[in-house]
Amino acid sequence: MTAALTDLVLATPDLKVPNVDHLPDSRAKRHLLALVALWQRLGDALPEGLAPISHVLALPHGSFLGSLPVVEGSLDPLAPAALQALFARLRDEFGTVPASAYTPRAAIGSRLHALQGGVSAQDIEAGVLDDSLAFYGLRDPAACADFAAAQARALIESGVSACEIAVLSGDDLRQIARAFSAQGVPLSGLPGQLPERDVIGETALHLALAKRPPTPAMVLASLALSPLMPWAAQTGRDLAESLMGGDFRGAILTGTPAHKELWDDIRASASSLPQLRFLLDRICERIGKGDQVRARLTVPPGEGTPDWEIILRGIQIAPPMVADPDRNLEGVSLWSAHESPWRPCRHLIVSDFTDGLYPTRPRANPLFLDSEIAAIHAGTGVHLRGRADGLAQSLALLDQQLQAVSGSVTFLIPWRDLAGGRLQPSAGLSLVARAVAGVEDASDLITDLSRQSPAEWPIAYHHLMPVPEPAELPEELAFPGHDLLSLRRRDDGTAKPQSPSRLETLLVSPLAWLLAEVGAEDMSWATEELDVMARGNIAHDVFEHVFLKDQPFPETEALAELIPEAYDRALTRHAGYLRSPSWEMERRGLEREIMAAAQRWRDHLLALNAKIIGNEIWLAGEAHGINLHGKADAILELPDGALLIIDHKKSGTKGRRQRMEAGWDLQAGLYADMIARPMRREGDGMDPLIGRKVAVAYHLMNDGGLLTSGLVLPEGSPARDMGDAVNAGAVAKLAERLAELGAGRVVLNTSEDAAFFKKEAGFTPYALTDGSALVTAFIRTLEEE
Repeated sequence: MTAALTDLVLATPDLKVPNVDHLPDSRAKRHLLALVALWQRLGDALPEGLAPISHVLALPHGSFLGSLPVVEGSLDPLAPAALQALFARLRDEFGTVPASAYTPRAAIGSRLHALQGGVSAQDIEAGVLDDSLAFYGLRDPAACADFAAAQARALIESGVSACEIAVLSGDDLRQIARAFSAQGVPLSGLPGQLPERDVIGETALHLALAKRPPTPAMVLASLALSPLMPWAAQTGRDLAESLMGGDFRGAILTGTPAHKELWDDIRASASSLPQLRFLLDRICERIGKGDQVRARLTVPPGEGTPDWEIILRGIQIAPPMVADPDRNLEGVSLWSAHESPWRPCRHLIVSDFTDGLYPTRPRANPLFLDSEIAAIHAGTGVHLRGRADGLAQSLALLDQQLQAVSGSVTFLIPWRDLAGGRLQPSAGLSLVARAVAGVEDASDLITDLSRQSPAEWPIAYHHLMPVPEPAELPEELAFPGHDLLSLRRRDDGTAKPQSPSRLETLLVSPLAWLLAEVGAEDMSWATEELDVMARGNIAHDVFEHVFLKDQPFPETEALAELIPEAYDRALTRHAGYLRSPSWEMERRGLEREIMAAAQRWRDHLLALNAKIIGNEIWLAGEAHGINLHGKADAILELPDGALLIIDHKKSGTKGRRQRMEAGWDLQAGLYADMIARPMRREGDGMDPLIGRKVAVAYHLMNDGGLLTSGLVLPEGSPARDMGDAVNAGAVAKLAERLAELGAGRVVLNTSEDAAFFKKEAGFTPYALTDGSALVTAFIRTLEEE
């Protein structure tokens, strides 16, 4: 809204509210009237930076304290009406001064010279690529900054003056500042103070979010890492990792009771205003700058339940403030991607030639479509900025930046951002490529330095060690004398049992299994999302509390009441974020899916004439020479006394059927093995299960399929029997894997494994496709025969 109002004010030549009453009734008029009403409520106030313009425009002739002529030809033809009026006002009173006579131009015939007529010009002359243009791809912005600094240093050592070099960069200058400081190359134009986060405001926001149940894990992790906390930085990192792994207790702080008490207060939720004030006061007394944090947290007096939306909206977080640039004559010029060059240069290094910059991606008007902008201009004379104007201005700015260079331009393209996300080259690459003959794909111009050794780089990059030749991966990792199946141990020193899910990982990737055994799984930090795991947890919870042990099955009408209640409780336990209004569509959609799945499951139970004798029941037993334990989703008793172990899956029937047909199913059969060869303990609840015939089944919630094994189905049953060989291939491979572990061998995956599991075994090997990057790095490439 601020941007829309600023655009409207700048679009008026006198910074006065325009008359829009004669516009035809339309969506555009309604939005424009609302914006005008907001402007009128501001009175004489104007958006930041516009008050001086209004003052100058209102001054009578002869009232200026000094002369202020404008530079001839310096007005941007795309400037908004207010700036055009300011230029005209100063020109009328003080006249103009000629622009600088010096116009840097690259050598005639060079590729840079061809671009200096305008990157979007229709008649760019193509020619052979020369040394006036260079394109290099590097890993990320940090590597690009290092390369830029090293290239600037190399130019200086070759005799080029530092002031003849310029670096063009976007908003975040921290990497540039770091890299140039490390190379000892001075910069001219770097802000005196780089932008800093508002740690106090962020901590206040996170504390408020931590008090509102349920608390997202990332909020607590952010608080654990906050520099305002009294514990050491490494302790905060360890605590954050345990939080993202699902352990919220803060056991790492036990050695310092004061820190543990503080953590307990941080993770405690507040259900009333007095409790909220009490907890915030206690916390802020024990953290750095706590008085300033507490001042940001406005909690209303009195009793009652906190209005979280009002409390959270009241927390102010200051945007990063950047000081004015410090410019000198001798340093390397630092140009901003969003500004005209402040002095010419001989050699330009573009440090972040990536999508969204060069040209800057135009933003759409926040309130009006481009067609509405045209209608407003035709009806009122007010010309608001649209995407076409933004793109034209961005292209003009890129032209100015290239036209200020007389020698060469080096474009550096980062392949990833600092978080590891993929980046694309700038859209300007295609425009620049038009000056080079014989280029079919603009990306062919990029020399990928991330795939070359430093000896082949065009500059000396002293930070990098020589790249070693990659060692050939062995077929296996050997751990002679180690019992790999006993890496995880109980407090009494005995080995912890394996679970069906762990053995499934072992089946696919022994290395992924080993990393999980030693607690070295990949830990990704991400905001909550409604993924397959979350959907499954919620659906399982609902089924557990609707289809009860030893109880009659709910009637169809009763399900309509029971499902919403159980669903609401399941959200509290597993996905409180779904209660947010922004998740309403997903929340309602998942509830509909679970309702339909429950009705189909009831039909299956009636068709089987079954009785539920166990829900979410822990089983323990021995199979394949190892101890197992796991939780069965449901256990049914059939009319003939046989047991049917149910594994609910929040997926469709097709994939599971293909896997069972291929003989590569594993998990459900392991539960049957645990009942057949149980490991008993007092009160384990397995007495009703021992000595019975056992069959297994998968209930596929998405489409209601029921796939069984080891069970003779009654005629007309909607279930489908998959036979007794559904796990033949999986069991054989598991036996092979266990034998390898018994010999201390961890066999590494090959490049053919993923395709085998998908095509031959009938399932997606997530341990390989979505697992740790370490697992992927140790996949052996097999040569094609």
